[in-house]
Amino acid sequence: MKHISSTIFLILIIILQPCFGQKVKKPQVIVYGSDLLAFSVAVQSAKSSVPTIWLMEGEQLLPEFSTEEVQIETMPHTDGGIWMELLMEMALAKSPDDSLAKIVKWEMNPRLFQNAVEKVLRKLPQLTVLRGEDVLSVKRRKRDWEIQLSSKHKYVVRCVVDASQNQKLSGLADITWTGDVEPIQPLDALTLAQVRTLVAGGQIGDALYGARLSNILGGEKDGFFNFRGVSELLDENIALSPLRAAVGQAVGATAAYLAFFKTSADKVDVRKLQTELMTYNARILPYQDVAINDVHFYALQRFGLAGVLPNLHKDDGFRFQKDEHVSFDEVEPIFDRLYSRSQLWFLDNTGDYFQWRDFLSLIKFVGLRGDEVDQQIAKEWSSKLKFEGSFDEEGYVSRYQFAVIMDRYANPYVKAVDQQGDFIN
Repeated sequence: MKHISSTIFLILIIILQPCFGQKVKKPQVIVYGSDLLAFSVAVQSAKSSVPTIWLMEGEQLLPEFSTEEVQIETMPHTDGGIWMELLMEMALAKSPDDSLAKIVKWEMNPRLFQNAVEKVLRKLPQLTVLRGEDVLSVKRRKRDWEIQLSSKHKYVVRCVVDASQNQKLSGLADITWTGDVEPIQPLDALTLAQVRTLVAGGQIGDALYGARLSNILGGEKDGFFNFRGVSELLDENIALSPLRAAVGQAVGATAAYLAFFKTSADKVDVRKLQTELMTYNARILPYQDVAINDVHFYALQRFGLAGVLPNLHKDDGFRFQKDEHVSFDEVEPIFDRLYSRSQLWFLDNTGDYFQWRDFLSLIKFVGLRGDEVDQQIAKEWSSKLKFEGSFDEEGYVSRYQFAVIMDRYANPYVKAVDQQGDFIN
């Protein structure tokens, strides 16, 4: 019997040894804080395939949602990304839905919310959560940061994000912040160039605001991030939750970008960062007239971020104005920057508003395409494109249709922009 027991023990050691000996991936990003802001940063960093540690100040996950039922009422169509994922987990829904999100926000049960948080965390093999940890020191090394914890553990990482309410780590780190930080602005106050660099959007008070990459980087130095560039979001007001989560997600993606590519903030490619965020369902442009389950939702997001139509973002409530017509005059200046060939087309073609025959001629000219484009659009008009009515070359092109077809056949979003939103030639 003793011999059998010893044999079984040895077999178990052999079987289990690879598991015990498995090398743990070295963390590259550390996020400090306990609330929704820290959660969103840490989750996105891990989603971006970067080994991440989330250091929680206390034991409770997102304490602002844990003690009592919470009600959040915001403008329609402002939920997205990680925040929407939590809401849909609470509703046991498989895909994002604005109407369902509104219902869930109206009665947010603490137990259901905690369950949703834990479900999201369980899906992230790149994320390690350490609760109740106190940070003793934050020191800059050559290219990394050294974090000393009260538990005697020490970590050396590429990026540190201080998402705590009191910005504690910012006080521990020996960093001198210079220059004023431009606050986030209402969406309707942004120029087209500024819109091209947006990484998050949402509601503050009675207005919709946009956070640009420059707002995020206003709190970054040598891979250390705080929230001085978006200080409005350190407010504990529960109504700010959708925007706090959106900005946290953007910060997490930015920190992961620096760590993954081993680069500095001035090298961040705006389009790569925005694409990463949209890959994880971020709602960067909260158009009030575009639902998240619209079949062309992300085509409209990309088109909006390309900044093709100059008056697209000025309407009350930040609407796409889907049914409005598109004029030659408003498009020509941007087309000249996007596609040099378009100058020749506009010399030979004039008009007030685009009809389909004009628009398809332009698309084929700048995209170097043939008449197969006309045939494909006519064939897929109702089935794949989901456009209303029937295809008519004499009909006027709506903004919605213009954006969808542009994204599909000419894709202005891929045109590179710098961190100020100007096109790079």
